[in-house]
Amino acid sequence: MKTYLIIFIAMFTSCTQREDFKTFPKIDAHIHLETADDSFIKVIRENNLKMISLAYDASSLNNIQRQLNYSEALQKKYPRQIAFATTFSMEDFGEPDWQEKTIQWLHDCFQKGAVAVKVWKDIGMTFRDKDSSFILMDDKRFDPVWDYIESEGITVVNHTAEPKNCWLPLDQMTTLDDSSYYANNPQYHMYLHPGYPSYEDLLVARNRMLDKHPGLRYVACHLASLEWSVDEQAKFLDKYPNAALDMASRVTHFKYQNRDDVRNFLIKYQDRLLYGTDIEILDTERSESTEEELKELISTTYLNDWEYFTTDKTFTQNDKVKEYQGLNLSEKVLKKIYYTNALGMYPKFADILNYKK
Repeated sequence: MKTYLIIFIAMFTSCTQREDFKTFPKIDAHIHLETADDSFIKVIRENNLKMISLAYDASSLNNIQRQLNYSEALQKKYPRQIAFATTFSMEDFGEPDWQEKTIQWLHDCFQKGAVAVKVWKDIGMTFRDKDSSFILMDDKRFDPVWDYIESEGITVVNHTAEPKNCWLPLDQMTTLDDSSYYANNPQYHMYLHPGYPSYEDLLVARNRMLDKHPGLRYVACHLASLEWSVDEQAKFLDKYPNAALDMASRVTHFKYQNRDDVRNFLIKYQDRLLYGTDIEILDTERSESTEEELKELISTTYLNDWEYFTTDKTFTQNDKVKEYQGLNLSEKVLKKIYYTNALGMYPKFADILNYKK
């Protein structure tokens, strides 16, 4: 009799949590939409979910425009479900008219509805100057661009560096997510590229840029590449009061740290953290629709994260983190992380939704 009761309670709890997820207001503040198949919109509406699609890869204006064609069309059709961030091209960087052209490009993007400017890891890890040195975030030639973005009240969303694991051998990495990614993307595995900027060099350059532009509203993607330590994340947030962190693709890094430290960090900095996943919904040749693709992501990525944040259950998983406990965060904290902080950092989206604090 006791066994049946326990099973019933477990089933009831799981069902309730799933329903809570469906009704709770949520914004995934870090995704990549490159699809004309809008069938996934039905799923995000059913799950009370909104999305901010981030452009990336500044290798060419044509490449950026290809990405934006998708997100602009989706935002125009579904303005209360989809927002998007633009980026700028590094083509002709260093030429006398690069800043002027870039500012004009950003102006046009803002007119079309962009709520932010994404700056990807290729600045620091890919692009080189005429002397073959790497172009870093604090390069003074970017300064007029940062100043213009700030003057427009727009947010910079920045992925600088990579997880600290990126500079380690595969077998020394702390999560299978990272070791699997770098095994399949050796071009970004910095352990294999000793001539590239170090982890410390990239973060120092990022911080120097922020020191020069203290009024810039700034979201540091992927826990500011300080995913390995909530103490380091706290120091970053204390130093830069206009900054917030998104946790896209880095929730797993909370799980191998001390549970109470992580929970206390999330509670203390509840106004400075944004939920995100870094998922991609792409045009593919596969037979399933984006509706089916997103349903699968809801049942895995989204609900797994939700259970971690909302319960105190003990979990096991097939990763280097064999066992961890949920954080059991309050509804107040959850609402900020999942919803209101994103609207605070992206006020143009808040305006569309008529959201007021």
